[in-house]
Amino acid sequence: MTTLDPVTASALRRGWDAQQQPFLPWREEAFDVLAARAHGRVLDLAGGTGSIASRLADVTLLDFDPVLLEIARVALGVPVVRADLSGPGWVDGLPRFDSVVAGTALHHFGPDRLRALYAEIREVLAPGGLFANADRMPEPAAPATAPAVTAPAVTAPVADESASGGSAAMEAWRVWWEEALAHPALADAAADRADGDSADFYPPASWHVEALKSAGFAHVEVVWRRGDSAVVVAHRDPLI
Repeated sequence: MTTLDPVTASALRRGWDAQQQPFLPWREEAFDVLAARAHGRVLDLAGGTGSIASRLADVTLLDFDPVLLEIARVALGVPVVRADLSGPGWVDGLPRFDSVVAGTALHHFGPDRLRALYAEIREVLAPGGLFANADRMPEPAAPATAPAVTAPAVTAPVADESASGGSAAMEAWRVWWEEALAHPALADAAADRADGDSADFYPPASWHVEALKSAGFAHVEVVWRRGDSAVVVAHRDPLI
């Protein structure tokens, strides 16, 4: 049986970062902001191949895609958890974390599920912990949603119209997935994948601020913005 080696896993991880960059032009800067805000024991939510986890010392990476999880596990040597964020069961068995971070991932869920997810994230946090989310959060004058482009077996991200070469970005995304799913060492993980549709829900930052406050978070604020991308940080009150 072929196993994924660290050199190949690292190359796949770098390839993932490269093909993701056009979908969020300030992705690397946004992830640096997330990593700088995180402290203590960190949960990287929907962490994929470890783009944020690679910046952190004490981190657990949670995702539902077994291919991305295997790449992160082998490339970074971090603990990984496979869990489905579409329902509340993902919290079962998890310890408390000092920080939870999410980068360009939670737009997968529509407004009702995202509101519920924010409340669940709060319960995973230790008192005084923080949650930081980076994503496209356009101002009200900009479109709040964009159509998804799909490919067989995987749901495609939405290319940022401000990025050059949108069709080239989509082609790079497709090629990365074709190569990853065809790799013999990832055959078992590829067979265990479950496709899913993304809501492609991109409300303004003010929506996230209100939803997080409604979920019981305190001190919610936008700490960074570039174009239609933003980072929102929320704290769990240490006395609650």
